[in-house]
Amino acid sequence: MFPFIATYLLFTALLAVVDRFTARPLFIRTHLKHLPWKLNYSFRWWGPQEYWAALTMVAICSLFFLGFWHAMGGAFYRDAGQALFIPIALGSTVLAIRHFCLVKHFKAHAWWLTVTVALPTLGVGIFANAYADAYILQLTRVEAAQFPLAQKALTTLLMISLWLFAGVVLISCLVFAFSLVISARSPTFVGVIKRDPVKVLAWRKHVPGILEHRRSVMLMVVFTGAITTVSIAMSFMEYVLRHTNEVLQETLIFSSFHLHPRDCGIPGWTSDAWIALVGEKRGVMAVPGVRGYEFEAVDCDMQSQKSLRQARIRQLRSDDYL
Repeated sequence: MFPFIATYLLFTALLAVVDRFTARPLFIRTHLKHLPWKLNYSFRWWGPQEYWAALTMVAICSLFFLGFWHAMGGAFYRDAGQALFIPIALGSTVLAIRHFCLVKHFKAHAWWLTVTVALPTLGVGIFANAYADAYILQLTRVEAAQFPLAQKALTTLLMISLWLFAGVVLISCLVFAFSLVISARSPTFVGVIKRDPVKVLAWRKHVPGILEHRRSVMLMVVFTGAITTVSIAMSFMEYVLRHTNEVLQETLIFSSFHLHPRDCGIPGWTSDAWIALVGEKRGVMAVPGVRGYEFEAVDCDMQSQKSLRQARIRQLRSDDYL
């Protein structure tokens, strides 16, 4: 009951604050029987930029509301919170691209941006490949070339993680730098208004117009979405770093360990054990342990499908199922 009461008080306080700082009433009466009140606002002038801004802000407010609901003792809806990450990241990205005309700037400086990205990509690729080889060798005690698919999968996963981490750090720095520069150069900034020859005579009495107000609101939405996206990405990277070993081991098992011990004539193992062939009648078996998987070299005598069927029939008969 307390979360519902807290939610009611929260929305009441927000409506009171908005009503206090607006010159006109929030709702007006209509002549409709079932909807006697409507919002005193027109959406006709909205364009794609405004709709993207509304989507971003609704997703951000919904995310904060879920946190408020959980803090007040309500249930924790993890799936709903994670689903909100998509519109926040997508909306903030589209807003930033459209508002700052990043596509036009990229086309104007495409050549040196391509060179700037290509050189780090080569270095990150070499580092990720070397780390993947060392990781496979240390874990399985077998040369990484024996696991070609796992080698490629781990390299790709490491490259994506490194680029994501570098991108998050770079975006956070750019958002902070852009916020300072644009705030200083904004038309609503007092110093810029004082330098205006028309407004300088009575700059203290200057009231920003509707275009300046809309631009300021759009800038606030852009930077709020960008900062929220950076915070989400940092939280995601923190989660990935805490589960790095688990993710890498699961990727290794999925990409290269495709046989069950019974396929190699090794009975007595559960369905969680897997084997990868590394040579003629040689394999590496992965068994779940306390910290991920434990690996050991085994002899693998590959069984035919007929032998496996006969073994299953003998097992069923020995258990008196027939």
